[in-house]
Amino acid sequence: MDEKTVFYTVAQTLEDQFQVEKAEINRETNFQRDLGADFVDLAHFIVEIEDEFGDVIPDDAAEQIDTVQDLVDVIVKNTPDKK
Repeated sequence: MDEKTVFYTVAQTLEDQFQVEKAEINRETNFQRDLGADFVDLAHFIVEIEDEFGDVIPDDAAEQIDTVQDLVDVIVKNTPDKK
């Protein structure tokens, strides 16, 4: 799956869950600093993302996600290409 598609979906989900305008979300957006997300918020968000993309975020990777780009990278890396 390409980064652009993943980013768009992540931004849409962030807009819905964190009541932030999609236009304000960029790849450097930090979940904690910019969106005020705590551990529980981020865990809930990851569940939402996995509903969208499948079980693509390993637990050890989830602990390392700070920014939207971190999340996009994990999803792209762990989503098999559909041929």
